[in-house]
Amino acid sequence: MSELVPRILGTGYCLPKTIRTNDDPIFAWLHANNPPGKNLFAGYEQRRVLAADEDLMTIMLPAAASALAAAKLNAADVDLLLGIGSVSDYSPPNALSQLHRQLGLSANCWVLPLANDFSNFNAGLLLADAMIRAGRARTALVVVGTNWTRYVDYHTPQAISAADGAAAAVLGASKHGWRVVDQQVLMATANYGSMTMSGQVVGFPQPVQGYSSLETPATFAITPAGAAAFGSFGVQKSVEAVTMLLKRNRLKGRDISLISHQASSVLTEAWKAAIKPAQYIETLAQFANMTAANIPVNLAWAELNEGVLKDHLVLFALGPDMHAHALLLTRD
Repeated sequence: MSELVPRILGTGYCLPKTIRTNDDPIFAWLHANNPPGKNLFAGYEQRRVLAADEDLMTIMLPAAASALAAAKLNAADVDLLLGIGSVSDYSPPNALSQLHRQLGLSANCWVLPLANDFSNFNAGLLLADAMIRAGRARTALVVVGTNWTRYVDYHTPQAISAADGAAAAVLGASKHGWRVVDQQVLMATANYGSMTMSGQVVGFPQPVQGYSSLETPATFAITPAGAAAFGSFGVQKSVEAVTMLLKRNRLKGRDISLISHQASSVLTEAWKAAIKPAQYIETLAQFANMTAANIPVNLAWAELNEGVLKDHLVLFALGPDMHAHALLLTRD
């Protein structure tokens, strides 16, 4: 018999309307200087990109509204808002607070940004589950939105993967729907600083308006050590988070559907071969790398399109600090 426990009541997603293909002029330098076959980042045909007059709210607001509608709930029903707007206009506060205002959430609805890229959605589901079980919340809304196409240097290989997107999930006590079962994390913080979102400090021979240096706008950077760890940890070691989780819960790859981070086909193909899931839900070719939004967008997309075929679902995240996180969900 199904239990009355925290479950996903509804999901939703929203992507920008603008489509950027591989022959877009913005990639001209990369095509000339970083030819295919020598790149860790591969597998894309197109990606969605926020237009100049759009921002995170353009996609986060509809995604959240869609999830609430799917759950048959209103903004007044939400008493906990989790997730991230990445990259936010301010640091802090996060754009999640702007979403709180525009959705019209209650003044008693707590906003909790989760900056653990790129397992933000996994963490949101776990914390929502714990808060609802503890009686600290009744209904939680987890929203992740990303605009990284504005925060990559188009003279770096990773820029070819960048895409924007947003998705959301509503959690509350129910007898039906996906529920959290177990998790497994694998930290590799020896690689801290090898993949970063930061600006470069530029010094001046003479002070300018009292400043001897300024910092350039932040972009996502990968050092040579980060590129090496992309293979050693990202491709090879990180998958142990999934295999450990499955073993502990007496499951095999054939028992699960899998949704993972989708930075590159170099990763997804290696993970598919290692895990051998019954179903691998990914949208790399059409949606590219939505960074923190990869997992929630693909979950919401799958619910509306091909469906999740197995009753056990693993959400597998990979973060630049570096860490891997696997979350097991099941539905009764």
